[in-house]
Amino acid sequence: MIFDARSVPNKTTLDADICIAGAGVAGITLARELINAGVRVCLLESGGLEPDRVTQSLYWGENIGLPYYSPDVSQARFFGGTSNCWHVGTGGRQLGARLHPLDPIDFEERDWVPFSGWPFAKAHLDPYYERAHAICRTGRYDYDAESWAYPERSPQLPLRKGLVKTTMFHFVRREVFFQEYREEIEKAENISAFLHANAVEIETNDTAQKVTGIKVACLNGPKFRIAAKLYILASGAMEIPRLLLISNKVQKEGLGNQHDLVGRFFMEHPHLWSGVFIPAGDHLFRATGLYRVHTVDTVPVLGKLTLSDAVLRSEKLLSYAVSIHPRLCVDPAGRTGATKGAPGITEKISRQFRGEKKIEGFALNHMSEQAPNPDSRVMLSEEKDALGQRRVNIDWRLTATDIWTIRRAQQLIDEELRHAGLGRLHIQMQDESVPPDITGGWHHMGTTRMHMDPKKGVVDANSKVHGIVNLFIAGPSVFPTCGYANPVLTTVALAARLGDHVKKNMESFGP
Repeated sequence: MIFDARSVPNKTTLDADICIAGAGVAGITLARELINAGVRVCLLESGGLEPDRVTQSLYWGENIGLPYYSPDVSQARFFGGTSNCWHVGTGGRQLGARLHPLDPIDFEERDWVPFSGWPFAKAHLDPYYERAHAICRTGRYDYDAESWAYPERSPQLPLRKGLVKTTMFHFVRREVFFQEYREEIEKAENISAFLHANAVEIETNDTAQKVTGIKVACLNGPKFRIAAKLYILASGAMEIPRLLLISNKVQKEGLGNQHDLVGRFFMEHPHLWSGVFIPAGDHLFRATGLYRVHTVDTVPVLGKLTLSDAVLRSEKLLSYAVSIHPRLCVDPAGRTGATKGAPGITEKISRQFRGEKKIEGFALNHMSEQAPNPDSRVMLSEEKDALGQRRVNIDWRLTATDIWTIRRAQQLIDEELRHAGLGRLHIQMQDESVPPDITGGWHHMGTTRMHMDPKKGVVDANSKVHGIVNLFIAGPSVFPTCGYANPVLTTVALAARLGDHVKKNMESFGP
């Protein structure tokens, strides 16, 4: 059932077994896992069913590191969360997001990646990835390019040197979460979802070892609290650390922040349009259908190029993927320049190359892993929002390894292409400086990272906040590392896993 929190009487306490703060992908997945589970669930959503500028302004914040999106641009504060913002074409007129699991190497403790390693291997998460596929209503859990390639219609590029391989991406439609699953929650008798309900403070006992309630405030409306046995924060990798740091009446440094980790290790996937794949012949434009969005057995899929595990280990690189896009490009034999017409290229740059000789090639859209970095972080600002809550500052920082991975990957792809007789790669990056047009993908991760050691992570392997018996976190803020994959599939898999853990252990959280 869905209610308007503005109709709740002021200073009321509402009781529940489980309180979930945040009705985005993670929160909705958890709520669905708990339908008919014999528990009363309260789901809090800051916004309504449609976007609202005043509510969205609660996200306002300042970037004090690398240029980055304003927090109110890269998040959506209404039911469905950022699923409302998924804008990748999935075929036809539908929009959605790309899906891919993290690779096995992403879960490993890699000696060339400081702070790397998950508490479990990918094999442990595979059953939940399979469930996540069903939740996202996409095809079978299979990312092997051989399963999706057709030799005559959409073959793999014949890359045989072992440096580069093809992997597949699936897609999820944006309506699945904010529309179809909203209808399920509306019908669920044990779920009470409250719109326009802002979680503004986490209350604890006098030792901060147990959460006793969450304070809720409506813009220009009532204030009330939720009292539950168990609490799950699912409001994203910027808002979760913000709420933990604000809730400092008992622990002055903020909840879960005994070791100054809350808000640190903010990760994004560096996105960059750079470089031109110059094919050996026009036939390659007809032979790269696998690398464009297309449908196989009703499932939208897309092939991308990645580096082999052997190369990542020998070269000590981060995980990396690139998509190729047929474009009319500036001739690299002339002036080194940008790709005309590629998304993200400014009009000023486009004007620079008017009159230059053009060739037909493939523009490269890179998306790579960001190494965990404690200095890349989300912090509280001194400025306050309309609810009197401190806003956030974002200090996004990249390291030399992040940039070198993108540049070195292109050198390896060029070597592979030449070896296969497919053409060559014109690399535009000339050094390890951060490219001025590098962006992120609205993939906020890592700010409440998972680790078994409380000195190295905010949550344990079950996503429980260290030192607090009944507070859990759902979503990509718990990722210790992020690979190159969009966080959606791993977010859904971890939420399903947390749902299982909660249902199995509910009695341990008391009456």
